[in-house]
Amino acid sequence: MRKMTDNELVSLLSTAENQAAEYSGEFSRENEKYLKAYYAEKSGDFAAIDGQSSVVSTDVYDVVEADMVSLSRTFLGQGDIVHFVANTDNETEVQEAKEKTDYVNWIIRNQPTSYQTLLGWLKDAEIQKTGVVKYFIDEQKEVEEVEYTGVDGAEIIAIQESLVGADVDRVKVEVAEQSENEQQEFDIKFRVTRTTKKLSIVNVPPELFLITRNAKSKDDAELVGDRIQKTRGELLAEGYSKDLINQLPATDTEDNRRSSNLKAIRNKDQGGANDSETINNWASELVQLSDLYVKIDFDGDGIAERRHILMSGNKVLVNEYFNHVPYSIMSAIPMPHKAIGRSRAEVVFETQRQKTALQRGLNDNIYMTNNPRNVAHPDVDLDDLLTVRTNGVVRLDDDTNILPQQAVFPLTIPYTGDKTLQVLQYTDQARAQSTGSLMASQGLDADALTKETATRFNGVQEQGQGKIEAIARNYAETGFRSLYEGVAWLVSRYQDTTTEIRVLGKALTVKPSSWKYNHHVESKVGLGSGNNSELVEARQGIYTIQQQLMAQGSTLVDQTKVYNNLEGLKVGIGFNKSENLFNNPEEESQLLQRENELLNQAVLQLQDQNAQLQNPLADAELVKREGDIAIAQGKLELEVAKLQEQQRQFNEKLLQDKAKHQEDTAIKLTELELENNTDIEGSIV
Repeated sequence: MRKMTDNELVSLLSTAENQAAEYSGEFSRENEKYLKAYYAEKSGDFAAIDGQSSVVSTDVYDVVEADMVSLSRTFLGQGDIVHFVANTDNETEVQEAKEKTDYVNWIIRNQPTSYQTLLGWLKDAEIQKTGVVKYFIDEQKEVEEVEYTGVDGAEIIAIQESLVGADVDRVKVEVAEQSENEQQEFDIKFRVTRTTKKLSIVNVPPELFLITRNAKSKDDAELVGDRIQKTRGELLAEGYSKDLINQLPATDTEDNRRSSNLKAIRNKDQGGANDSETINNWASELVQLSDLYVKIDFDGDGIAERRHILMSGNKVLVNEYFNHVPYSIMSAIPMPHKAIGRSRAEVVFETQRQKTALQRGLNDNIYMTNNPRNVAHPDVDLDDLLTVRTNGVVRLDDDTNILPQQAVFPLTIPYTGDKTLQVLQYTDQARAQSTGSLMASQGLDADALTKETATRFNGVQEQGQGKIEAIARNYAETGFRSLYEGVAWLVSRYQDTTTEIRVLGKALTVKPSSWKYNHHVESKVGLGSGNNSELVEARQGIYTIQQQLMAQGSTLVDQTKVYNNLEGLKVGIGFNKSENLFNNPEEESQLLQRENELLNQAVLQLQDQNAQLQNPLADAELVKREGDIAIAQGKLELEVAKLQEQQRQFNEKLLQDKAKHQEDTAIKLTELELENNTDIEGSIV
């Protein structure tokens, strides 16, 4: 077997890409329906009939926005969504897991458009069949011009050397003008080309996302990717040759028109228009590219490997080994054996269509009841009848012999509003049962979604809350977990520089390329963990048990366990986890131990100095100055005595603290005796 040529590669991938695009087009057409339902557009399934009510029910919008209240607090708040966990008790591995958790959370949350990206991701998953984000190292070339006037040859060299850095690809010198003086001075322009690298996370429109139809997940898909647009100027800045860029076709495809339709729906609040081409030149002309991650035997060794292919038309711009799929996808309702699941809008769509028909019928019935049609005798003046005005007169022919009440009378329209309202009420109840979404769910406690407790005293209180929790868990375990794992993988391989960040007010120095452990990832979004008040009550119950066990001298609990529980109680009450309300006993113990070590070191050092002074052979000059030695020796002995006294007081305080703890324990035991009318060993007699 031999290595593929570029033409063979393009031919093979074009077929696979078109098949994936066909699949994308199918769920994109469905997504278009759900987007229109969200915006309550009077078109498609909700097109109105002239002369009749055009109201559109807002069930999709109501369900999605009710979800977003809690989902935003859960996933866009300050708490950690995912954390990395060590596989062993190795201290280095545990510390690296904590560092990785802090840094990945920091880098995701500190993207320039982090909030908008993650919010859009969640809303895409709620309305459309899937939400997609893409993470990658964005490499750009930037050109900076620096001008100097009146510099000589030596200065030019010095300036050029100063401009050279690790990120500088090229420094080009252009002599603008040479002066005619004897110093041979020049006006110089330096063109500095730099390469900048940064991690970017972008929200991919679902209609541009590509995945093979038979894929069960992004990782087992033979092809995953998206269609992107870049200007020719952007491609030039990325380092591609102008000759190659000129060979790339401009964007003008059916897929782009489909994308434009969905974009217009999303941008309806801005008038529904697409981006206009106000500047039409070579640099701003759009080129469509396919950014693909495929399993393919490119090198002909008989083994399919994951590769990153960037191509446009029949031109391959990037072809590299890349054993990762840098996308995270999620659906509100995952489906087995399918990468693309179902959305909340999809579930409630039929309800909205039914309610729209009922509401329009109700409105038409009320309008017809309030403004009934009339039955008119042929002798009635129709102009008078059709002219509606206060105290208006309807004339009859002079020779008519009918009574006025017989000439014009209303056509009776039966009122059906009460029955329609009953059906609407039933429909709302059915929707609430199927989706778990009520207006009351907008007040869902975010802590019920973000805190996991091992002791679930009461479980899920309401069915609606349980369904929203299930959706949050789906997002966390699929989309967000994948995103955190992917970002950690990416930075560990492509960031070899040291970065300093601040976490909870403390400086943290991180070098991702030095990470060497494969940690497993756990979501902190819990299902059925109860509401905030239940968590607080549970923590308080655990604290009572802890105090009883400590009073009994049990080894099941210590001060550190109590501290951990109180920290959880603090957060449950509503305090920020960075607020320092309790002293960490481990930190206190370590501090006291360190102070004692330093004290011992100081004593030993002074004792060594004293011994040297007592040695008459240590220094000839000191031997001659016995008076000075005696004074110095006396001072040192005094310092040693002071330090020894400090050490004695320190040890005495430790003994006092221990005795106080034993006394407190005895008092607690006595209280338990009185409460339980029993004798406990260790209590006060």
